Amino acid sequence: MSLNRFIYYNAVIGGWAAFLVWLLAELLFLRSRSLGGVAEAALTGTLVGLAIAVGLNFVAGMTGGRWTPRLSSELAVGALLAAAGGLVGALLYSDLVGLPRSLSWTVLGLGIGGAEGVSAKSAVKLRNGLIGGAAGGFLAGLVFDPIARSGSDLSSRAVAFVILGVSIGALIGLTHVVLKEAWLTVVDGFGAGRQLILSQSVTVLGRGDHLALPFLGYPGRDLESEHLRITRQPDGRYVVEDTGSRIGTSVNGRQIRGPVALGDGDLIKLGSNIVRFEHRQRAAVRGEASAARPSTGNAGSIAKPPPPPATPEPPPLPASSGPQPGPTDPQRRPPPEVKSPPSDSAPRIPPPPPPPG
Repeated sequence: MSLNRFIYYNAVIGGWAAFLVWLLAELLFLRSRSLGGVAEAALTGTLVGLAIAVGLNFVAGMTGGRWTPRLSSELAVGALLAAAGGLVGALLYSDLVGLPRSLSWTVLGLGIGGAEGVSAKSAVKLRNGLIGGAAGGFLAGLVFDPIARSGSDLSSRAVAFVILGVSIGALIGLTHVVLKEAWLTVVDGFGAGRQLILSQSVTVLGRGDHLALPFLGYPGRDLESEHLRITRQPDGRYVVEDTGSRIGTSVNGRQIRGPVALGDGDLIKLGSNIVRFEHRQRAAVRGEASAARPSTGNAGSIAKPPPPPATPEPPPLPASSGPQPGPTDPQRRPPPEVKSPPSDSAPRIPPPPPPPG
């Protein structure tokens, strides 16, 4: 999916996950008040953090074209972190401590935002998730109280859960997009229009379903499971390298034989799929990568013909002391026409005879 849809789905899935937790909690203990106040807050916060974290992981799987969440041990660790954030946040808001709602929900957002970074083993995702989760929880806590005063306890709790899930989900997605450094956009092939933020130190592309951006179906029939890898260098550059595939990889129409530095706007072709690499530091990366990457010229383009040779100018006339003849000068006039004498073959009239004596 595109990055704009990524923010939208984060908000929608976060809101629905929190709403389902509210509905479950109402049916189990909130309406009947079967548990104590502290126990209710702790259990509710734990369920909210767990549900939103799993929902956002579901959205992360959708960015690569999958419609199932990535279940793994890392996801379990991240979900436990989100549940711990919800537990601590709920306890801080309860009568046991009595902190403002905005601060307690900030702690809940920190746990949810850090869950994806831990499950993905990405420092960039962890940083962005913590920022977005904390901002989303704090904002939801600020806007909830004025809304809750105008409704009943039941409706206010429902609004609280939905606002919390939407705010945390949207701001986590927005933070990922705003703070992105480099990303890929599928220009042609399987799932054209999909985008992937390069938050990992190594990103692998191919037809493997386990990859973050897989190329499945007919466009991926000739690809390897792991066709190429894009690696982030310590100096901030990104390098693409083919993994020894049968059909190879090309950058800007040229087949690559080894690691090639990427610049903003470069087109990577694997099989019938074309991916555009985009980098925020455009000028710096373009200048550094120009010497290391192959020529960006297309092999099928027509070369511009060379300009025709210049015609040498005639040498100047020699200088003279007198004025040069102009166009009306007699020296440059054409010679006068010479009339030919009359032909001898024409008859002559005899002169008249002399008068008599």
